Amino acid sequence: MLIMTLTSSLNLVLGAKGKVAGLYFAIINSALYAINCMGIPLYGEVMYNLIYSIPVSAIAIFTWKKNMIKFRTMTPKIMVTTAVVTLVGVLGYMQILKWMGGNLPFMDSLTTVVSVVASFLYLLRFSEQWAMWAIVNALSIVMWIMVFMQGDSSALLIIIMKTINFINSTYGFLNWRKIAKETA
Repeated sequence: MLIMTLTSSLNLVLGAKGKVAGLYFAIINSALYAINCMGIPLYGEVMYNLIYSIPVSAIAIFTWKKNMIKFRTMTPKIMVTTAVVTLVGVLGYMQILKWMGGNLPFMDSLTTVVSVVASFLYLLRFSEQWAMWAIVNALSIVMWIMVFMQGDSSALLIIIMKTINFINSTYGFLNWRKIAKETA
């Protein structure tokens, strides 16, 4: 749990500064977080971290090293499209998680789909992805409080980790917006 919390923080702090090194910590964190979520069972979180987050982090390491990092901001059209895709994804994925018998299927779907969208925006280097991560972390805090209330005391550490992540993602959003304006 300690290593999971530390790798999460290092990933976000370094990522907020635009440092590729944060992605190495993202891979470690994703693996540890997926293992923890398997026992809950929060299948959406497990699948997101193992099937999506780890490969996307590896791709980001390769592409970011290959190309100079340029930060961008979203147009209103991209924002609306992103919101619609996210909503449709949440509702559809929730049905899959219900069918699988997962715990808290709506919250699990919500945090997972928003994470997928935020990761995609991260690959595309949009500063708004940090706002999506702030939303993910706020929703994750609520979800893990629900898990804690179901009797899982280990959820308390994840609540603390997600609170730290929320603060870091807010900083990341502000920093990336600043960098995007400077490089525009």
